[in-house]
Amino acid sequence: MPFRHQLFTFGAAALLALPAAPAAARPASPEAEFLIAAHQGNLAQMTAGRIAVRKSGNPVIRKLGKRFAAYHRKLDAQVKATSETLAVRLPAEPNSEQQQLAEQYRAASPAAFDTLFVTTQLANYERAAKLAGTALKISTDPAIRAIVTSAAPAIAANRAALTAARDLLASEQPRQ
Repeated sequence: MPFRHQLFTFGAAALLALPAAPAAARPASPEAEFLIAAHQGNLAQMTAGRIAVRKSGNPVIRKLGKRFAAYHRKLDAQVKATSETLAVRLPAEPNSEQQQLAEQYRAASPAAFDTLFVTTQLANYERAAKLAGTALKISTDPAIRAIVTSAAPAIAANRAALTAARDLLASEQPRQ
């Protein structure tokens, strides 16, 4: 898989979804591509976290939402600083797939929200964990490597928290 595609895939999967942009609209460098995807993912995670805080009736899910929103605000500050250094222009909003997921969260019934939130977030963090190693192997830019390296422990911790939340939700389901 070419470097550009792998780095882009990591950024997008790690932070929610692959942008559906035509090749001609893609940034000029893999670093720019990664930063754009990371920023959009951070915006999406902040939105998802806020929705979870408002919508979930489960204190564990509300706590995860608050945690995700706060962490991704912090990570986005790092992404923005690197973007400024590398003269990368960042978009103002998440990509269309990320926006669609946020709409699914908003449309879900309170009873269905928690499971939807946990399963979609867990799938994204599982992909991010697998792809983080690839990004570290192929990126030579120190600022990009710093972002990925600093994100790796949070990816692992969020994955573990989501797995525990999934197990908690399963245990709360009435037995048939």
